[in-house]
Amino acid sequence: MSERPRRDTHRPTIRSRSPFAVRPALLLARRLAFARPGRAVLVAALIGLPIAGLAAGGVLIASSTQSTEDRLTVELGQSAAMLEANGPDLAGMRQDPVDRYTSTIAKKSPLQRYYDRPDTSDADASAFPTPDLLGSVPDGAASIPVRQGTAVVSGPRVPVTVNAVEGQTWAGALQGHWERIDGGVPRSGDEVLVTPATLDRLDIAVGQTLQLNDPVQRQVTVVGTLRDLGVPSSTLAVFGEWGSLGLEDDGTAQVFLPDRSVTWPEIQRYNDHGIVVESRAVVLHPPFPSTSTRGAGSLISYGYVGLAGVFALFEVGLLAAAAFLVSSRADTRTHAVLASVGGDRRFLFTVVSSSGLVLGAVGAIVGSALGIVGGVVAFHLLDSGDRAQYPGVHLPWLVLLVVLVLGLLAGWAASLVAARSASRVDVDSALRGATRPAPVSRRRRAAAAGPVLAVVGIVMTLACGIGVLALNARPVQEDHLALVVGAGVALGPCLAQLGIVMAARRLLGAVARVGERFGLPARIAVRDAVRNPVRTVPVLASVMSVVFVATVVLTFTASQSTQSNEQYEFRTATGVGTTAVTDVDGVPDADLTARAVRVVRQVVPEAHLRVLGAGIENRSDDAPVTLPVDVHRPDCTSAGSGPCAGWLVGPDSTSPHVLTGSADDLGVLIGHRPSRAARAALERGDAVAVRPEFVQDGVVRFDTRKASQFAMYGERPTGRPLHTMTVPAVVEHTEEPLQIAVFLTPQGAARHGLETEPNYLVGSFPDGMSTERSDALAATWQASAGQQADSWYPSFNVEAGPQDPFRPIALVVVLLAGIVTLGATTVAIGLARADGRRDDEVLDAIGASPGVRRRVSTWQAAVLTLVGSLVGVALGVLPLRALTLRFAPTPLGVSHLPFAPDPTSLVVLALGLPLLVTAGVWAVAGRRRKVAVRRTA
Repeated sequence: MSERPRRDTHRPTIRSRSPFAVRPALLLARRLAFARPGRAVLVAALIGLPIAGLAAGGVLIASSTQSTEDRLTVELGQSAAMLEANGPDLAGMRQDPVDRYTSTIAKKSPLQRYYDRPDTSDADASAFPTPDLLGSVPDGAASIPVRQGTAVVSGPRVPVTVNAVEGQTWAGALQGHWERIDGGVPRSGDEVLVTPATLDRLDIAVGQTLQLNDPVQRQVTVVGTLRDLGVPSSTLAVFGEWGSLGLEDDGTAQVFLPDRSVTWPEIQRYNDHGIVVESRAVVLHPPFPSTSTRGAGSLISYGYVGLAGVFALFEVGLLAAAAFLVSSRADTRTHAVLASVGGDRRFLFTVVSSSGLVLGAVGAIVGSALGIVGGVVAFHLLDSGDRAQYPGVHLPWLVLLVVLVLGLLAGWAASLVAARSASRVDVDSALRGATRPAPVSRRRRAAAAGPVLAVVGIVMTLACGIGVLALNARPVQEDHLALVVGAGVALGPCLAQLGIVMAARRLLGAVARVGERFGLPARIAVRDAVRNPVRTVPVLASVMSVVFVATVVLTFTASQSTQSNEQYEFRTATGVGTTAVTDVDGVPDADLTARAVRVVRQVVPEAHLRVLGAGIENRSDDAPVTLPVDVHRPDCTSAGSGPCAGWLVGPDSTSPHVLTGSADDLGVLIGHRPSRAARAALERGDAVAVRPEFVQDGVVRFDTRKASQFAMYGERPTGRPLHTMTVPAVVEHTEEPLQIAVFLTPQGAARHGLETEPNYLVGSFPDGMSTERSDALAATWQASAGQQADSWYPSFNVEAGPQDPFRPIALVVVLLAGIVTLGATTVAIGLARADGRRDDEVLDAIGASPGVRRRVSTWQAAVLTLVGSLVGVALGVLPLRALTLRFAPTPLGVSHLPFAPDPTSLVVLALGLPLLVTAGVWAVAGRRRKVAVRRTA
């Protein structure tokens, strides 16, 4: 007869349902949380690091986003309102009450008719004067007009272009827009203020004289310093009284009203005369909601920071959960004691989960504090002095409160698995001191769900990628179905990763069968990884997800870089600068060209400037334009590159299709000496085609059409040409397709009736055009050109080749992935050593050296990082492969992303990263000679 188990009716029971059990549970949770300081610091740090990043990002975004008050201070200073011209003096414009630059035009209004047909008699620009700002000031109201432009001053070596501002910008009513730093204020037209950066650039001091060269020529005295708070502090500027700097009245003036507010009805009347108003009272209390999108960028920035923070919390949450499991396992005896004195499962669950809340609170508070400090420091490092972009340090208390709550929830969520495990403690075994790995579910359905989910995710990704390509190839796209299907490309790899995590124990088991052949340390390491999935699988998942994200970023960046390089169109050979000298209407001017040549040779003598003839391609709609014909052109339906480049068939005044000069000039443009055939053709007066698209049967065909017949987006011209002729030509091949169509000598062009003008400047700039040299060229031109200074801007297009941003991005991404992976692996090895204390004692008891323990840790780091990295790289390549699978020719006009991942970066992620982490673990693990506690029989 079996004996019935005796029930101890005298044992008290602690039930967490009662509100009175919460307090003892919290007290016990606090004591358990800090009973092991090392693990408490680890868990709090894991929670606090992403919280610090979130808090720092929130502070930086808030400090870089203008509030309404900040914007009004920078734009108005202390004034009540500001008037500014915004078009012709015609009725029909209505501004937004908050953002004056957001406006609408009433249909059939005089202003709408003017914009629709500005060349008609009833909409003649000369019949509608620009608004009279100074005459629009309300009667009896004080006003401060301010006008801005540019001026040229004498520098230590070359002339320097500076901003020029006329008006009493030092007045107290404008404090906040402009800030006077030191010195006096101008009392006459011969006194000015400058920015501190101007003093440094010109190497002068307050009290010294400054030579103005343009728009007026005279010496002025610097009486103090002042700066515009709406631009970076490095801006060069000079400030004088109204009319003292010779600036033209070009309609860009602003009139500030210090103490006269403007109401919304008055603003509407100003709008009818082409004047926009920023009124402090209206902006703060608008008559209706604003339609402006100003400030929407901060929401997007918060979204990106939040997405990165949630991902980081997920990553460290995995490791924190593993740390809680290890800590809970070490506290098994304590949990058994609680259960033996009456604590039920719910009470144990509350105690352990509350310890997660405690550590989460510590991590969130410390992380938020560090994040705030880091955000403030980052703000001051990035602050350029522009209060429009960096208005000042602001603490977003609501965002910080959300961050704190996230930290609390992260700590609580990380402790749930450990709490569930602790609530099921075996009291008798725990009190006897028995330890064993956490039980793992062996249900067949759960074991099979992982591989099935991984296969489903991979198939979904490929199928949705093919669907996206098919939908994008449609001639007409009127729906957003491609975006819906494209979501499957993002969701598929996530499902695959979840399946890999669910099947991770089997995956590690397969690796263990291979790793056992590499000796005792490897055998212990892989068996420990398989026997303790609750500790090792989170690390594998963390490494896999980090490498997955890094691979996605690198593969798409590499493919976009490849596509950009393939679509890039070289103007000339690398290091060659070109510019066309024309007046404001795009018409060549011989005197203007001669003056430009003298200035460029004076400032940049080493460029070896050449003057070439160029076809005239910037003309009115009815004027004829002669261009070579792309006889090999396919039927392009939209803009593109390569065979569909718009430059091949459309006029371009910056890269004319017909150029004239000598054989040496052609050699400079193409970067090498022309071939013998090309030189012979030029001597005969024939043409040299640098692009083979223009040559057929040894001739180039030229069509003369009205300028209006040339279509946009690279399509063929419309209508029949006015005139057609052919010119014998040879093809000069270059390494890259250049924007040089046909080259002749001036005599050959004249013989064939091709009209050109010598206004195309070509120079050699092997080191590019530096900012200082560009400033010097612009300043010298403005000072020497006189009234023609505004008719042409001395800017060279220096061919530098495509800019490849991939390498810097790859370096940053791999570095971040390495830091996260090294941190995750270090935490994993530390947990393994703490959890495997009994194994270390056994190894030490049988005489194993510390080197064995170090090799065990090294092998475990190698296995976890290698498996995680290989799976992460394989899944990370999947989205790009899905979006580049094509089983039919690409339709014309459709640009698909090529499948061009960078193999070097993938090898570094898949193999180099595990190797680096393994070396780091080998260098720091298992250095102690003996274990701290030694158990002997």
